[in-house]
Amino acid sequence: MPHCLIEVSRALENVLDPKELVALVHEAAMGSELFKPGEVKVRLSLYDHYSVGGSQSDFIHVIFYLLAGRTDEQKKALSMAVVGALVERLPDVESVSMDVRDIRREAFSNRRQYLDAR
Repeated sequence: MPHCLIEVSRALENVLDPKELVALVHEAAMGSELFKPGEVKVRLSLYDHYSVGGSQSDFIHVIFYLLAGRTDEQKKALSMAVVGALVERLPDVESVSMDVRDIRREAFSNRRQYLDAR
């Protein structure tokens, strides 16, 4: 169920193939051992228009949504694993960050739940 959104400056696709970037983040998330195979969904958005500290410096920001219930330590370990993989692969990118956000179970819905409720 986890949803991972990768936001990057478009220029980075000249340095790293977008498919490789998605795979890199997916593998780092799976390496955390917090998720079962097939659970993590990763999407990538490339940005043409942005400002990083007032300049057009390259950036990567990852937003990781998961159902509430993980500890802060688990979320920090996930964040450090993904950021670490990105920094190792793209050492020249200064702005690399990740935010882990809880999804309230009470408010979350998906296709399966919808069909089960019909």
